[in-house]
Amino acid sequence: MLRSLKDASARVGRRAALGTCASLSILVGLGFLTTALWIYLSQVLGTLHAAGLIGLIYLGIGLILLGVLSASGKTQGERTIAETPQTEPNAAAAPLVEAFLYGLKAGSQASRARTG
Repeated sequence: MLRSLKDASARVGRRAALGTCASLSILVGLGFLTTALWIYLSQVLGTLHAAGLIGLIYLGIGLILLGVLSASGKTQGERTIAETPQTEPNAAAAPLVEAFLYGLKAGSQASRARTG
């Protein structure tokens, strides 16, 4: 049980790290593309029109994303606590809770031993 929990947490950690790196790369690329668009538009239209056009583009993208976000209702995985069916407590969770409490007790005793 602990092995599968360890594997699952490793997968989640890897996905989070890759997602963070991908998001950062996208943001840097978006910054460079915005700069390139600014340079081009400021030479063609002037700085005032370039700033207005780039601002409108970002505003439009933000409004579209906000609309998509608000239009998507609750999915199957987003149940509230009241909607979750009540089941019997998992018998396999008892040893895990016991191990957690044992570790908590050991940690507090070690902390008291260091300070005392």
